Amino acid sequence: MIDLIVPGKSLGYSDIYLDFLKGQDSARHFFPAAGIEYVAIGLDALSYDREQIAAVLERQNRAFGASNETFANIEKLKDKKALCAFTSQQACLFGGPLLIIIKALAIVKAARRYSEQLNRPVVPVFWIAGDDHDFEEVNHTCVLDRHGEPVRISYETPPAVELPTAEIRFSDEAELEKTKGALKAALGDTDFTLELYDLIDRAYTPDSTFVTAFGKLMARLTGQFGLILFSPGDPAVKRLAAPFFTEILKRQDELHNVITTTNQHIERHGYHLQVQKKDNATHLFCNLDGRQPVMRERDDFLIGDRRYTEDELRQCIDESPDRASPDVMMRPVLQSYLFPVLTQKGGPSEIAYLAQINPIFALFGLVGPYYMARPSLTFLEKRFEKLMAEHEIAFEELTGDIEQVVNRVLAKSFPENLESKFERLRHDVERRFGEFIEESLAFDPALRQFGTQMHGKIDFTLKQFEEKVFASHKRKSKEARDRIYRLWHAVYPNHALQERTLNVTYFLSRYGFGFISFMYDKIDCEETAHQVVHLKEYQA
Repeated sequence: MIDLIVPGKSLGYSDIYLDFLKGQDSARHFFPAAGIEYVAIGLDALSYDREQIAAVLERQNRAFGASNETFANIEKLKDKKALCAFTSQQACLFGGPLLIIIKALAIVKAARRYSEQLNRPVVPVFWIAGDDHDFEEVNHTCVLDRHGEPVRISYETPPAVELPTAEIRFSDEAELEKTKGALKAALGDTDFTLELYDLIDRAYTPDSTFVTAFGKLMARLTGQFGLILFSPGDPAVKRLAAPFFTEILKRQDELHNVITTTNQHIERHGYHLQVQKKDNATHLFCNLDGRQPVMRERDDFLIGDRRYTEDELRQCIDESPDRASPDVMMRPVLQSYLFPVLTQKGGPSEIAYLAQINPIFALFGLVGPYYMARPSLTFLEKRFEKLMAEHEIAFEELTGDIEQVVNRVLAKSFPENLESKFERLRHDVERRFGEFIEESLAFDPALRQFGTQMHGKIDFTLKQFEEKVFASHKRKSKEARDRIYRLWHAVYPNHALQERTLNVTYFLSRYGFGFISFMYDKIDCEETAHQVVHLKEYQA
């Protein structure tokens, strides 16, 4: 069973992304590719060094421990008619948030679909963004512990200087063991964790980098589907990309004008700019005493406090291409420079910044991909589905103020104005008892005194009863509150969609590796609504 939630602001989506999903001309104007057939025709007119790129893919995926299905797809890529379906993400700790595996499985499904549609090979490729240097983005992840509380798991030993994640090793062995220990402590031991922890221990070692560890984990999880993993932080890839890097330097004025014009156009349509760059940004980085942006100053270029002429910088790239890398805006263009990219699936942030770069492809003689929104999913466990049904809690409610949900549920489950009702009960008992004493016991003053004492005992008992009722309500309220908060943590943890926060190991520890196949079966790679998948249908 899958519920579809209409995309909206409540899910944290931007205006340009929502209009993109609706097919509004105001947003689609920035994505000129008319369809995959149109892109495929354009790609047929271009040439690619398929043999060299396939050799890189074979070497990288062999190191990751890829499957025969993956190598079969790499072999297909050598065919000049073969095209690629792409997605990408940073090499986040322990596989990162759930959206990463969702993107990976969705691109596999999309590749198979488009291969049938075009009657030619289309292979799925996952670009591991190993050139990125933001350690704080990749060094942590989140799981739910055995009490249903979100737990941040992190590796807290950064490199001495900012480095691409492809070069950052888990060299602090004590910190790495502490990090893996924190994950295991949070998840506990289940029927499925022995295999899971063995995979984690084999992938994440002191001599592994963020990229190699991530690659080994992803190869194990997606191997049966033939996903190709690719890391641009590879000397052979850099040599292939060197002419592209020098072309960026050569076309600085044109590049700046195209980006500025596009950004102004986007803002005139009332949309925000997902990526803001300084006017003198070259859209290149250089790994020189750490990964640093290359900035332009008149006719020269600056890397930190070092100044280069264009010829000097081009020579530096020619001699050491492994030092160079694109920024976020040029990465998709490099992707299409190296591969025949038919389509790219992206999330809300990606679609927003891809709108800024589409005219750049033509500037470099390339064909822009057909952009599609990646699927978005939440996996609803059976106990939480039951709780939502019991209290009539809608998914959308969980994306708002959770205390309003708690208050609504508690108000519905507890009699209204109970305190005033108790007060009236005690008052009525006191009045009626007093009337009874006055009317019936006037013949014996001693009995009247005894009756007054009995009323005191009854009133005391009523007060005790009231205290027990409210204590019970308080206890049940806490239980209900805790259950609702556990639901909230599972569905909308840390005020964000589950896929953006929870790590896949949470589900693997509870449901085993068969959960990945279940995910693949349930994902609709073309659906733009948010898909809520009910896990009551899952069978290990």
